[in-house]
Amino acid sequence: MLASAAESGVTGFMVPGISLKSSLKAALLSETRTGVFAAAGIHPNEFDPDFQDSSAGLPEILLRPRVIAVGETGLDLYRERTSVEHQIKIFRKHIRLAEAFGLTLIVHSRNAEREVLDVLGDDVSVPVIMHCYTGPSDTAREAADRGYYIGFAGPMTFRKNRWLRDLAGSLRVDRILIETDAPYLSPEPLRGRRNEPSNVKYIADAVSEIWGRGLEETAGTLMKNSLQALQLGPVRRTDLVYLLYGNIYMNITGRCTNQCRFCIKERADGIGGYYLKHHGEPIEERLESIIGTLRPHMGKELVFCGYGEPTMRPELLKRLARSTSDRGFSVRLNTNGSCLTRLSPEETAELLEPFDAVSVSLNASCRDQYNSICRPADGNAWDRLMEFIELAGRAASVRLTAVRYSGVDMESVEKLAKSLSLPLRIRG
Repeated sequence: MLASAAESGVTGFMVPGISLKSSLKAALLSETRTGVFAAAGIHPNEFDPDFQDSSAGLPEILLRPRVIAVGETGLDLYRERTSVEHQIKIFRKHIRLAEAFGLTLIVHSRNAEREVLDVLGDDVSVPVIMHCYTGPSDTAREAADRGYYIGFAGPMTFRKNRWLRDLAGSLRVDRILIETDAPYLSPEPLRGRRNEPSNVKYIADAVSEIWGRGLEETAGTLMKNSLQALQLGPVRRTDLVYLLYGNIYMNITGRCTNQCRFCIKERADGIGGYYLKHHGEPIEERLESIIGTLRPHMGKELVFCGYGEPTMRPELLKRLARSTSDRGFSVRLNTNGSCLTRLSPEETAELLEPFDAVSVSLNASCRDQYNSICRPADGNAWDRLMEFIELAGRAASVRLTAVRYSGVDMESVEKLAKSLSLPLRIRG
């Protein structure tokens, strides 16, 4: 199916979940197939029959690297297999998860478009996609005016649905997306057959006709809209929390006091399939919201790091670390040990109190080597680093790390670690 779609010119795929089981399958598929991304959510027709909170397991799936949206979620008053009150309750939980993780929200609305807009309100902080839209025209226009994206699928091409084509023609061009909703709703002329991603070309043809543009120009606009809606465009969504090596990592800053020659920031925008580059400092409330969704069983440790130096935000770091420690997490700090260039020993000791373990980036055996390779902003950084290692050892379990790199005398680094009676982990 994916090969057939690729032959038709489809280069990317969004696979949404409708239950915990299907969401996990979508996430795993996205990690093994090029061009595939996943969304995780509980469809309103898939709630637990006993009305339990079926969304409780979603955060663990949302941690996976190529899950870029929350959905399908929303309201369905056509079948209404569960009460509207319960649907709204779970829908709101999905909205909070999307905002915490910064993920796009994919919304199902059947006979419930007005109700969906009422629940969403006016201040949702992430992109919203009104998926496979077939609702009232005035509601679609209100959604587009709020900045939401309107997704059109096979029904747009049905002969009797001239009104849907008129609706698409009345909306701002940059608010329109196309989709298949495969395996359902095959477009004309394939109605009655199993739908496939390759059939999105028929919806693109319909949009081209509506816009009075060539297919290539239409496809370019729709691709741009899709990348913006899914936050995959030039300014991508930053993963503030990610799962690697069995640990949960919190990426709280992009600032750093050093310019290490070996730093991954010099070569890539992320690691392990996660996008970690910052376009500004993460909002504190979002980081706090993420912490509220996590549970200790999700990882061996919760590690505070950054695509930078986490102690650059000491008050935030201290608050988040204390909160997670109080909730039963084993908490570790990954640091370059530079905080004594900015904080007093007393402030540093207080900062370290919530941490069970500290990993300190060493990468050199003397001041000259450190200055050459790590290029710190402070000329006394090496001395402060040695002081930090001693201070941290009084508060937590300390481990040193070093990266193999040209110019690093690893044998001397190992001797220094041994003289400090601390374990050394060599990477790279």
